[in-house]
Amino acid sequence: MGVSLVASAACTSHADEAEARAPLEVSVVEVQPQTVIVRTDFVGTIDGTENAEIRARVSGYLEQVHFDEGARVKKGDLLFTIDPVLSQAEVTRAQGDLSLARAAAEKSKADVARLTPLVLTNAVSQEQLDHARAEKQSADAQIAAAQGALSTARASLDYTKVKAPIDGVVGVRKVSIGTLVGQAEPTLLTTISQLDTVRVRFPISEQTYLKHAAALNRLVGDETTGRNVRLQLILADGSTYPHQGWLALIDRAVSISTGSILLEARFPNPDGILRPGQFARVRVRTDKIEGALAVPQRAVLERQSLHEVLVLGPDNQTERRAVSAGTRVGKYWIIDKGLSPGEKVLVEGVQKVRPPMVVAPRVIPLGEVSPPDGATPDEGAPPAEAAAPTEGATPAIGTPAPAGATPPAGATPSAGSTPSSEVEPPAKAENAARPKPAKRSR
Repeated sequence: MGVSLVASAACTSHADEAEARAPLEVSVVEVQPQTVIVRTDFVGTIDGTENAEIRARVSGYLEQVHFDEGARVKKGDLLFTIDPVLSQAEVTRAQGDLSLARAAAEKSKADVARLTPLVLTNAVSQEQLDHARAEKQSADAQIAAAQGALSTARASLDYTKVKAPIDGVVGVRKVSIGTLVGQAEPTLLTTISQLDTVRVRFPISEQTYLKHAAALNRLVGDETTGRNVRLQLILADGSTYPHQGWLALIDRAVSISTGSILLEARFPNPDGILRPGQFARVRVRTDKIEGALAVPQRAVLERQSLHEVLVLGPDNQTERRAVSAGTRVGKYWIIDKGLSPGEKVLVEGVQKVRPPMVVAPRVIPLGEVSPPDGATPDEGAPPAEAAAPTEGATPAIGTPAPAGATPPAGATPSAGSTPSSEVEPPAKAENAARPKPAKRSR
């Protein structure tokens, strides 16, 4: 029995050693050149194209509310009624003052007419006639002042009927019936926003603006060209808004405090999904790289500012390779230098490999580096940028719309560029060392 136990232990030991000598199974991808579309996200805030604050322009007690909160209203619709008693009293007083001024004017006119022939016969002095004429001029001035006061009083009476100045969606009311409004200052009653088309404002860094300046100014300066360019909007839940937008505005100046410049995009909102105050990401096509070599991010080992990958060599032996990582696209790195087409890079089991170790590779597909327009990027995409984009990105600014596409009804695009329009920066020196350098298309 003792001999059997010894033999069994020996067999187990040999099996463990054989298992330990077996190559480690890893997953690899084969690097091949492909065309990569780079899109950059910029964080922005949604707002209505017009936001009208409705305020009480006269003092009085709020008497009635004539709308449903959150409903659509038309320009000229009655929203609030303020107690008109005081305003009506001001109108009555102004009408009385005007009547007194007119009566005084009539008397002075008659005095002038009576005294004029008497002066010619020296029945009265010239001084008396001059005094009568001055009284007439003063009475005429009193009439003008009284007419102005009456117009002001009537306007105040009209202001007791608070009406909508624009079409839009009305918000919640800020005051209750019976509240004294407009006493010390114009009291905010509610707000109306035009939401058929919304604006999304987002900042970009000064460096990004300088790279994109020519294309950006074409977008906002040529309405006809702007019909062919579309921007995407990524909502807070990660979903892509179904309607595409266009660039409408570049602010006049760069902010001294933040070093960024504000841009504005417009998006149609036929279903009322977008509301003021929402945060969203404006997705812009910023580059098109042809002949790019991409690897998954998990294949890249980052050591401070250095990047390495494990490459499969002859006889499945691994080697450590320093690479120059450029733009991040979703969950992929674009490798500018250090890899050649056809090489195999480890993506799974990287942490267990100690080069030069022989492994058992299993080739897996690389996957789609650039998602199509409108698709949600792969999990692990880089965070949205509100300033400078990833180093090496070349701006194309915008996603081209299908041929012949026009903005939605009611939208007035004021931006544009030709499809796939790009601004090409100076090529990196290290790109020249690549076997098949990335070529940036115009």
